[in-house]
Amino acid sequence: MVSDLVLSIYDASLEPQKWPDLLHSLAKSIDARGAFVFDIEVRHGIEKLNATYFSSNYQVGLVQKYLTDYQDLEMEDQALFARHSRELDGIELVRDDVLAPSREALMQRPNAQAMRDYGIFYRMGGLLNKDKTSVDRFALQFSESVGFPTGERLKKLNSILPHMAKALNIGRHTSRLNQSLDILSDGYNGLRVGIALLDHRGELVFANHEFQRQMEAFGAFHLSPDKRLLARLEDGANGLAELLSDIQAHGRFGARPRKEALMHPINHHESALCIEVCPLTRPDFFNGERLNGYALFSLDTSLAIHVDTDAMAQFFSLTRSETEVLGLLAKGMTNAEICEQRNRSLETVNTQVKSVLQKTMASSRSQLMRVALQYSRNIFFQDDPEGGPVTRLGDGRGLATS
Repeated sequence: MVSDLVLSIYDASLEPQKWPDLLHSLAKSIDARGAFVFDIEVRHGIEKLNATYFSSNYQVGLVQKYLTDYQDLEMEDQALFARHSRELDGIELVRDDVLAPSREALMQRPNAQAMRDYGIFYRMGGLLNKDKTSVDRFALQFSESVGFPTGERLKKLNSILPHMAKALNIGRHTSRLNQSLDILSDGYNGLRVGIALLDHRGELVFANHEFQRQMEAFGAFHLSPDKRLLARLEDGANGLAELLSDIQAHGRFGARPRKEALMHPINHHESALCIEVCPLTRPDFFNGERLNGYALFSLDTSLAIHVDTDAMAQFFSLTRSETEVLGLLAKGMTNAEICEQRNRSLETVNTQVKSVLQKTMASSRSQLMRVALQYSRNIFFQDDPEGGPVTRLGDGRGLATS
C-alpha cells in the first residue's frame, strides 16, 4: 500500500541506510527499473555528480563505473532536468525528451547507449529540494516495454514524492552522522537541532540535549505527570495536532518541505523555534520494537548558524549588501543590531531583510534560518553566539523511559 511505503520513507529520515530498499520498492510499485537520488558536490572548483542513494537491485560497482565513464554527459543531463523544473513548490519529474531533439538523437548519446545495454530506455529526473538544487536530485529509469508512468502509476508516484522530499530534507539534520550510530548515542546529543521521539501515546521516550535545553528555556513543550509531551505553542497548535494525527497532513509543500514547519515565537518574537514533525513506524534503532510514533525536530533560530553565505548568495541571486545582511542574520542579530553593526538606518536594513526573505521565498526570519541550515558548514554545536559553551542538560538517555 502507498501509505505503508510513505511511513517507511519517514523512518529513513533517521535511518538513511533504508533508502536503497525503499527506492527499489518505489520503483517496483510503478513498474520502473530503479531509482536514484543524486547530489552534486564541488571539489577544488569542479562539480561532481554522486549517487547518494540508489535502488538496492542496482549493483554498486556498475553504478560507480557508469558515473565514472559518463560523468560529463550525466552532468549535462542533470542540468537540463533542473532547468525544466519550475520555481513553484511542486515537484515536477521531467521526461528525458528534453535531453535531445528526438528519441533517435537521444539514443545516439554514449550514456544512453550504455543504459540501454542494462535494459533502460526511458528516464525521468527532477528536483526534490528547490532551496538547494545541488542535493536530492531524483531520477527514475524505465524499460522500453513499460515506458513512462501514466494514469494510476503516475498518480501513485506523485503522491509519494512530496513525502520523499520531506524525509530527505528533514533527515539532512542527522544523515551525516555515522549510519551505525544508535539514536540514543552522544552523536545526536551534539546536534544543534533538538530531537524528540514520541510513542503513539505521545509519551516522550528520548530527547537529545538540545531539545531538553529548549524545553527548559522556552516552555514550548513540557511533560505531563504520565510522561506525555505536551505543547504550549502560541502559533500552530492546530497544525501540530493535525501532523500528529494524519499522514496526509505531511508533504504538502513539495520540493520546499521546510514551509511545513511550525513556528513558536521566542525572544520577544524576534526569533522562533522552527518545529518539524516526522511520522515513524519501525525504526531499527528502537531496540527492534515498533515505535509507531513521531520524531520532532526543533531548530532554535536565535542561535548562530555557520552558513556558507557565498553559496546562498549565488543560488538566490543576492547582492553584496544582502549577503552581508544574511551573514549577520545567521549570527542571530536583530535588525536593530544589524543597523549598528553596518552603520545603516533601520529603514535601509528593514528593506534589505525583506529583499532577502523575498528572494529566498521565506515568510519570516525564522524560516530563512531553516533555509540557511541547508547551507550550514556544521550541523553540530561548537560555541554559542556569545563565544561560551552551549549549556547541556540531562545524561544523554532521554527525559523519560517507557
